[in-house]
Amino acid sequence: MVRVLARAAGLGRARVAAGARSASGMRYKEQPYLDPDPQIGDYPNLPHRFAEDRPQRGWWDRQNRRNFGEPIPEQDEILNMMAPTRYRAPGWRQIGKMWAGFVATIGGVYFLISQTRAERPYVRSFYPNGLKDELGGVPARTLADAVREASA
Repeated sequence: MVRVLARAAGLGRARVAAGARSASGMRYKEQPYLDPDPQIGDYPNLPHRFAEDRPQRGWWDRQNRRNFGEPIPEQDEILNMMAPTRYRAPGWRQIGKMWAGFVATIGGVYFLISQTRAERPYVRSFYPNGLKDELGGVPARTLADAVREASA
């Protein structure tokens, strides 16, 4: 019975086998699950393992990834295949790589555009005394000129 429950929960043989010893020399328990909830009764307290994390093939019920007669976890509506997909956040190293790739892409596009931009077909004009003097216009008015005219 213990081995059947262990296989249903996906635990390895070495963890459940009676008489198996750990590195510290302690014996593993005969029963693989601790039953902390008294309301469950004699129903096995299965670990929280998402059906999404199980392999895709080799199941009697292929849609829910479950075998016939396998005990159903208490929180099956959260753990089954119909539950919302879990979001697996990337680690900081992967986030750093993505950010570096983004910055390198933007920099590469900027560099490519700056190197392949066509030259201007004209030469910019330079007027040392300003455009109004060059075209013969009136000199620029200042604020002092406007105050003098208003007070006169």
